[in-house]
Order: sequence, then C-alpha cells, then structure tokens
Amino acid sequence: MFQMIQKSALIGVALLVSACGASFDHEALRHQNGENNSSGSKFSAELGRGYKAFALSEIDIMVDWIDGIHFGEKAQMAFNLKASEKAPEPEKIEDWWLADDQKQILAEARGRLVHILDRHSKTQLPKVAAAAQVNFDCWIEQQEENWQAAHIKKCRNGFYSAVERLEELAALARSRYLPQPKTMRARVFPAKQTLISPRSEHETRSYTLYFSFNKSELSNAGESQIDRVVEAYRSGAPVTVLLAGHADKSGRKPYNLNLSRQRSEAVRQALLERGIPVQMIEAHAFGETRPKRTTVDGIKEPLNRRVEITVGPAPAL
Repeated sequence: MFQMIQKSALIGVALLVSACGASFDHEALRHQNGENNSSGSKFSAELGRGYKAFALSEIDIMVDWIDGIHFGEKAQMAFNLKASEKAPEPEKIEDWWLADDQKQILAEARGRLVHILDRHSKTQLPKVAAAAQVNFDCWIEQQEENWQAAHIKKCRNGFYSAVERLEELAALARSRYLPQPKTMRARVFPAKQTLISPRSEHETRSYTLYFSFNKSELSNAGESQIDRVVEAYRSGAPVTVLLAGHADKSGRKPYNLNLSRQRSEAVRQALLERGIPVQMIEAHAFGETRPKRTTVDGIKEPLNRRVEITVGPAPAL
C-alpha cells in the first residue's frame, strides 16, 4: 500500500478499493500469459507472469485489492509492452511505509538489483531476472505490512537467490571477455576500485568466519573478524570485498545452499552496517559444493560451516 493511503482511514480505503475493483479486470488478467507480447522480450513476458501470480495471490488469498490491483497493472504493462517501451521498474522505496532500518536495507537491495538488471542478464537469464524484480517488489510489499514473517522471508530469500545467480553470470562474463590491462579494468569497474598506494596494489587479505550447526548468526569471534575486515578496507588496501558462503553436508543440498546464502548475507549486512559501501561487496553462496574438509553426506563438519572473505583483487570463482 502506498503512502498516499492512510491506513487508519478505513472508510477512504474501502471507497478506493471499491473504485479500483470496478475498473480493474482481474478476470482478464487470469487469462493472460505473455504469448502475445508485442515487444518480443522474454524478460517482459516472464515479468508479466511473475507479477500476475503475485497480484492474483494478493487478491484471491490475502484479499488485498489495493496491492493486488497495483501489481496486476504492472503485470498487464509487462504483457502489453511494445518494443520501444521500457518494462515496469522495481518499486521505489519512498512509495512505501517502512521503518528507517528497513528503508536502508531495501534501498541497498534495490541498488544491487538495478545494477545487475542490465540487458545482458535480461537476455541470458530472463526468468531469473524477472524473479529478482518480482521478489523484490513482493519483499517490499510484505515488509510494509510487517506481520507475515514467513512471507517476508520467502520473498527476501527469493530475491537474493535470483540476484546472486545474475551476479554469477556477470562474473563469468567478465572473466571471459574483459581485457586484462589495469586501465581497462578500472574503466569498466570504477565502483569496485579506489585509489590505493603502490605497496598495496597486489595485496590480498583473507578471513574466515565459522558458524554453529544450522545457524547463520555471527558469533563473537565472527564479529571480531568483521572488525578486522573493516580495518583492512580502511587501511588503503584494494577494496573489492568478496564473500563466499559455505555449508557442511549434514542436510539436503537445496537446504544447504540456502543456509550458505543466509550466512553470506549475514556477513554482508554486518559489513554494510559498519560503513562499507554496498557496491564494494560481492556476495556468493556455494552450499556444500566447496568443502574445506571433504566428508561423506550427512556428516557435521565445523570447518565447512563458514564464510570466506577476500579483501583485494577478487579471485576467479
């Protein structure tokens, strides 16, 4: 719901819902699937399908007509997009009632999304790119309501899962196609670099944070490691901060991948809270696929429950 709607004014909201419901044909939306998308863009078709599912869920299950209509209109806009038109954009932070801490988190997430949601990602992974945007909008809508923790978590995790896949695609493209001279790297990635002293130009610093079984919260030792990373960042060393989350093999692979993602995100948030800019951090998750100590399935291994942090020139993933 938007800031223009005062949630305490129930009569006004009821009138607005009635007026919107009368003008929005949600039954027509049910029959749209993007097959007649005039733009020919797979991304806009996938975006329409994602918004359609979200909008109908809000209308049919949550009985939230205002948000359902809003995202239904975004679905129709994506389905009916012409070749010369731009797809609907992710929601703007200022259009939603949010606590200050959530505004900051969502603003950083939106910046990360907009940065990676380029033409290349939309063409190569249109379904994943669309999922990233729809899940972000779902997250911000659920966060404003702030009472269904499971829904907030699902949308948030869906967003990070999709964004990380797009970032992995971008990292692969960079490693394959970008020229090697430092001047070219600086030109292409100005946000990832800063002025450094010649002595620290090739310096790389690595840190490892370990986690308790089935947990993604930072320990006291982990907090201390975070402080060391921040010191390295402020010392003038190269400022790319690469995070790699991992898990042991005690659970199922999809669960372990999500757990490693949560660990990586916990570290990322801790770095952001200490002042490291969002554009300086790249976060990845590998689940149980890159163990520090090799084990068979089902084994709890403390050394594999970790996030590795690299400060400096990021190694090839």
